[in-house]
Amino acid sequence: MNLKYLAALSTTVGTIFGGGILALPYAVEKSGFFEGIGLLALLGFASILITMYTGELSSHFKKMHQLPIIISKYTGKRLKLLILIFQVLTIYGAQIAYLTGIALVLVFLFGLPYSVAVLIVFVLTLPLIYKGYALVESAETPLMFIKIALVIIAALSIFSFINVTHLYHSNLQNLFGPFGIILFSLTGYTVIPEVKEELGGIKHLTSVIVISYLICIIVYALFAFAFIGAFGSGVASVATSGVHSFYYEILFSVTTLFLLLTPYVALGLVLSDSFFFDFKISRKLSVFLALAIPFVVALFDFNFEKILDVTGGIFISILAIILLFAVYIERSRRTVAKIKYLVPGGNVTLFFTMAVMLMGLVYTAYTII
Repeated sequence: MNLKYLAALSTTVGTIFGGGILALPYAVEKSGFFEGIGLLALLGFASILITMYTGELSSHFKKMHQLPIIISKYTGKRLKLLILIFQVLTIYGAQIAYLTGIALVLVFLFGLPYSVAVLIVFVLTLPLIYKGYALVESAETPLMFIKIALVIIAALSIFSFINVTHLYHSNLQNLFGPFGIILFSLTGYTVIPEVKEELGGIKHLTSVIVISYLICIIVYALFAFAFIGAFGSGVASVATSGVHSFYYEILFSVTTLFLLLTPYVALGLVLSDSFFFDFKISRKLSVFLALAIPFVVALFDFNFEKILDVTGGIFISILAIILLFAVYIERSRRTVAKIKYLVPGGNVTLFFTMAVMLMGLVYTAYTII
């Protein structure tokens, strides 16, 4: 395994693996463990395909471009602004959830008022996002290993509390209930343009995508198994906040901070770049907007799980459907021989993936209304 491959793998896993895992046990338990794991496998397969389709679209660009540019080449410039808006809303949703979770940990550890905890996170991360590009990039690989290790340790630490009867709860009426949170937790297609650059082409792209998702899905399943098995219907919406013991409180608080703080900062960097390059806003104002709006909304203390559900089930689903539509247009314009990186399965797998996203979108919208 060469350094380029490892860097690409670290980037992909690091993008997929984030704070969404903390809400997975709560979401999966509502439908039933086995049903939820089945949905995790289905959306894992769909997410692999979506990420590969992103590679198919980006393979036709010699220079690195972000998704709004790539997709709008096929859907038309009129959709570029819409794509940018949904991308911004998606990132905002994730930031609000992460900021809420971080603040709740600070409240628990130090007894701070919630609003003060939110303000502290905002103040401390503002200069980091303004000047911390090199720091975040250099820390990406070690942080990925630390986060995965902490999650595995947290899961294994409660294995002795598992009661297998908790795993047999089933609620088929809520079969698609975990859709939004699972999809949020499996989103990694946005990083493919960068991964393609790290690999120096598309030769090993499929391998990187599949291995990255398998790593995340296995760890996600282990985490859900441990916390649902241990706590059943009593599992918290932020899974690691439901244990009251000094040892576990410290372990789970550290795990939660690592899972939420690093993607919060990384998304702030991505969003400030989007404002700066795509919307032509000054760098200082871009950084401020990337953090100020999530800060203001997070002060209202929304439910962590519900924010992730809406972000994944609505915003990410819509972006995925637009991306898949762009692939369909691309294939109608090119012969198979001229597609540099062709995802197998023809239009059958393309329509299958689109149908899964559409069903999840409709279900999430229905539950909100």
